[in-house]
Amino acid sequence: MGLNDEETVIQWIRDIDVPAALISYAYRTIQKSFVKELAPYHIGWGHFAILMSLYEMEGRSQDSLALSRGFDKTMVAKSVVRLEVEGFVYRQTDKEDKRVKRLYLTEKGRTLRHEMEQIGQRLNEFLIRDFGTGESALAMKILRRIALNASEL
Repeated sequence: MGLNDEETVIQWIRDIDVPAALISYAYRTIQKSFVKELAPYHIGWGHFAILMSLYEMEGRSQDSLALSRGFDKTMVAKSVVRLEVEGFVYRQTDKEDKRVKRLYLTEKGRTLRHEMEQIGQRLNEFLIRDFGTGESALAMKILRRIALNASEL
């Protein structure tokens, strides 16, 4: 097969009729974008997701964070250690249940909020940049249904 006969990513995306393959491609591409955007902060996508969750609600337990986002508990624990090393979060033992570790932002972690929100907003705006009126709402409705279906796997 010559160079001109090789399939391009764009051709593959246009031709494939396999939802899981398209979702997987989008996921991998988004991950690469996050790697670039988050590199200056020495964190990755999982760390970003934890920070965003804590911006919404500080003091949640590691387990509740893992359950609420569909994350593996081990991944959350390892990510929290990294966020602690970077000085963005700290853990505190729950006063009533000593087995529970609650997560809190440090001042350094709080100061990153605007930058983290901007990274997420830029990515989301880019993903729907050429959608017409109503299309972004329809896309969200469809993506939410796909995610709900996937939650049953």
